[in-house]
Amino acid sequence: MIRAIIAFLASILTGVQGFLIVAGREGICLNEGCEIVDSFPKLPPLYFNIAGFVFFLTLFWCFLKGRKGSEYWHRFAKLLLLAGLAGEAVLLFFQYSIVTAFCSYCLIIFSIILLLNILCGLRQLFTSVVLFIAVFVMLSTLELRAVSSPNMSLDFGSYAQVGEKTGGAELYLFFSETCVHCENVISVIGEENRCNIRFNPIEPIDFFSLSGSKRFLNYDPTVNSVFLKSLNIKEVPVLVAREQEKIVVLKGEGRIKKYLNDECTVREESTYGESSQEVGSGYEYLLGQNQLEDGCLVESDCEEVETEEQLE
Repeated sequence: MIRAIIAFLASILTGVQGFLIVAGREGICLNEGCEIVDSFPKLPPLYFNIAGFVFFLTLFWCFLKGRKGSEYWHRFAKLLLLAGLAGEAVLLFFQYSIVTAFCSYCLIIFSIILLLNILCGLRQLFTSVVLFIAVFVMLSTLELRAVSSPNMSLDFGSYAQVGEKTGGAELYLFFSETCVHCENVISVIGEENRCNIRFNPIEPIDFFSLSGSKRFLNYDPTVNSVFLKSLNIKEVPVLVAREQEKIVVLKGEGRIKKYLNDECTVREESTYGESSQEVGSGYEYLLGQNQLEDGCLVESDCEEVETEEQLE
């Protein structure tokens, strides 16, 4: 009976979550990972909650029918639980390896499915654990790259902002606290700036020197690192300009400074180089002249790299 009760309560949980989404309210979540994870799948979160509601409600009826002596209902429920755990293995791997952010609501659903497998006996538990590990290991052998969704909001990764939205281009500057080239770019953004610029660090930062900027208490730098990985970008600074007809990605201190000077200070048309290529998702990727001299590697300290080069 306890399994039926747990399944029924889980169906209520997913049903309430679906209702909150339809009503346009904030869903059940204990952290910001839910918004990040929800921005990736092609299907809206509502469809996942509807599927979860049907899944747990079916388990509820199977456990009730099984109490009347029909073993077939128990077997069907066990198969559903194994399928559910396999699906959760895929979702957890996606959060761990691709998104690098965990959804607390998803972890609650996973815990419920795991608990129901445990309550079905040692044999069911052993089978479910083996299945979960097998799926996780198989996914680990694949070289999967983080993907970005055009609908994913980079605002979740913004630490600060200057300027106001005026209908023009929206700018996102990806930077590192230890990158001197990033500091040089930020230093040219002064009082004459007329652009809406959001600052997206690739890791948690302790100090930000731009005066007059608006700070955001809640921000997630993993959104920014995942976005750069999706474009196979390994250096900062990077400027993303969301214009009316296209999205432009610029790399390197010199090129970004020129864009900010031409578009955010001086009203004149400008081109930012002759070489460009399409990198997917509607982004026009403008290459820098020398990436290592004009930027910092994401996975290393820029100041340390420069010191080593000087010693050589």
